[in-house]
Amino acid sequence: MAEDKIPGINFDLETWMKDLPSPLKEIPLIYLAIPGSHDSMTYSITSSSGLAPDAEPILHRLYPLFRGTILRWTITQSVDTYQQLQLGIRYLDLRLATKTGTEDFYFTHGLYADEITKSLQQVKDFVENHPGEVVILDFQHFYGFKAADHYRLVQFLLDLYNSKLCPPSGYLQGITLNHLNQRRQQVIIVYRHEAAHSTNLFWRSTMMPSPWPRQDKISGSIHQVLRCLGRGGGFQPNLTHSYEGDSQIRRHGSMRRRRPRAVNNQTHGLRDLEVTLLPARLWLSNLRNQCARPVLKDILPKLNDFTPGAPDAPNRKPSEGRAPVNVIIADFIEMDNALFTKTIIQLNFKLLKNTMLIYHNDHGQ
Repeated sequence: MAEDKIPGINFDLETWMKDLPSPLKEIPLIYLAIPGSHDSMTYSITSSSGLAPDAEPILHRLYPLFRGTILRWTITQSVDTYQQLQLGIRYLDLRLATKTGTEDFYFTHGLYADEITKSLQQVKDFVENHPGEVVILDFQHFYGFKAADHYRLVQFLLDLYNSKLCPPSGYLQGITLNHLNQRRQQVIIVYRHEAAHSTNLFWRSTMMPSPWPRQDKISGSIHQVLRCLGRGGGFQPNLTHSYEGDSQIRRHGSMRRRRPRAVNNQTHGLRDLEVTLLPARLWLSNLRNQCARPVLKDILPKLNDFTPGAPDAPNRKPSEGRAPVNVIIADFIEMDNALFTKTIIQLNFKLLKNTMLIYHNDHGQ
């Protein structure tokens, strides 16, 4: 149980959505500030984990020699799925891979993590035990997948979550916590592959863009947060990190690279921005201390200057800040007594001060 109450707010992290004031439950879900975890399932990577299909060729030479170092930069979370949800996380960043010799699917981040069933069952257990809470499952990448694998995975997810799934809507502003609670829908699946079109229950990639600016200094990361959030379309800052040091090895954690993706400023779906820090001294350091702690200290406080809400609210004043945030994700979300999730959740209470900002899009009219 996450009993620690947020100062000045009468709810705990485990049930924060259910405990929001009534007006906030009538706000579109895509206007709320929602804490998430980056590479959510890497907590299950261990020293016995093998290389996965998303590992680049150089790792096949380096992993036997520098296993400990690579592990320290591959693992981005230290608590399991259920614990993350208890600590207020409502967005999970998922990357999956197939494995030779089995039909099972595994989570991955350069190295194989757990088979997917246990963690996804924990999500189901959590929502069944916590009416009023909603969890977003973002299936970001699929490695080694064929069409038949997607078919099996889609069927597995449909069978597992069944009536708990929230289908996409042409009018996303109508999807509120109250709307979902009335229908007992508690799971949103974002499936970033054309196989999503095989069902009307999965959200498409276009509903959640996620650019990834790369930076090697805290000041640069802060600048990217401020610049991207000032474009007017709204984003989801991801307070995560990446290494880019040796000229011959330029990889993040598992030593993979991902290109930044452009974002349409008029997007009205879930919004995502990954803010990365690229530290030096890869071989003697680790992701938690070299990256996650500096970001928690220097970048997270900057988000207090922002607010959730509608990305295209009319008459937005300079004093109301830049374009709003939505889903915000980070590494090691349990650090400092879950300070990250507490900070993000508290942003929602700014919405109570400006009902025009909330309801302008014909919502509630």
